[in-house]
This record gives sequence, structure tokens and C-alpha cells, in this order.
Amino acid sequence: MTITPLLHTKSGRERIVIAIRWDERSDKTTIVDKLRGTNQQHDLDLSCFVYDDNNGYIDFVGPMAQDSMDQTGAIYHSGDDATGAGDGDDEFISIELAHLPPTTKQIIFVTEIRSNHVFDQVDDPYIRVADGMTDKHLFEHHMAKSSGKDKTACVMVKITRDKASPTGWSMGIIDEYPPLDDVSDWGSYLDRYL
Repeated sequence: MTITPLLHTKSGRERIVIAIRWDERSDKTTIVDKLRGTNQQHDLDLSCFVYDDNNGYIDFVGPMAQDSMDQTGAIYHSGDDATGAGDGDDEFISIELAHLPPTTKQIIFVTEIRSNHVFDQVDDPYIRVADGMTDKHLFEHHMAKSSGKDKTACVMVKITRDKASPTGWSMGIIDEYPPLDDVSDWGSYLDRYL
């Protein structure tokens, strides 16, 4: 895993954004697609899992309304996008780092495909981490690369408190693609990255 200081704008709420985007499906579906259950739009979901200073799982933020904000109100989701239609980010999670309690230590970000497709079948699946004030990209990655093209989930990035970083936070690039069949519970599966 590559770990670098998270060099966001250290003023105001110290906001960062983790976003995914993909293009709306434009190909025609066939009878075989219908039988396989792959005849719908590509539907990707972005979520994050929050851990405390003892590496204990404490919260989850995802695209559904009941999961769209953490208990502190400092981590919030833009909402579910089931098609990828339109320009720009399709789903994003905003984090106001300055408002997180000191016990929040790590946040891990996961993208899942919810439409029976794999990354290689999705048009331009892309993730980015950006400074919330300037929108400057701190990290960007295309998720249909060779190691993940036949997978349906991506554990991409983690944000960690780091006293050695000038902003107090660092970013670790995980870039792993577990088969969803191997993940019975994300909260415990992600322990390996803590």
C-alpha cells in the first residue's frame, strides 16, 4: 500500500471529497443479457467504513438515505445514482476532517457494482480524491484496469490520522478488488487494511 500525506487545504472545515463517476450505458442489451440479469444500467455504489483509535468499526456511510450521514454529521453521501447519467461525479462522499472527533482514526472507501456487471463492462469507471475547497485532485484512478477488470468491488483508498503529516492526515492507496462472494461483512473484511 502506498501512503502519502493528505495535502488538502487546511482551513475552514478541511473538507475533502471522494467521488466516483461512470458513463451511462449506451449499448443495446440482448436476450442473453436479460437471462443473466445484466440488461439494466450499470449501477455503482460508493461507501465508507469508519474506525476508531482502537481499530474498532464505528460507523458506515453509503448511498441509501438511512446511511447517508455518519453519527457526527461530518461525513455525508451525495445520494444514490443508479445510472451514471450526466457529467461530473455520479456519487461522492464529503468529509469535514476538522469536525471529526479525535477518536476517529481511519476511514476506508469501497466501490461496489450493484448491477451484475464487472468493472470492464462499465463505461469509464473512475474514482478520485479531491480537496474540497480547490477541487484539486489528490488522487485519481480508473477502476477497469487489468487487475480489477473482471471484479465487482474495489477497496481503493483509506484516510488515516497521522501526526507526521502537515495536515494531520495521510492517504493510503489500497487498490484491491475482492470477489464479493468472499465478503460476508465489509466491516470485518476490511480489518486487514487497518
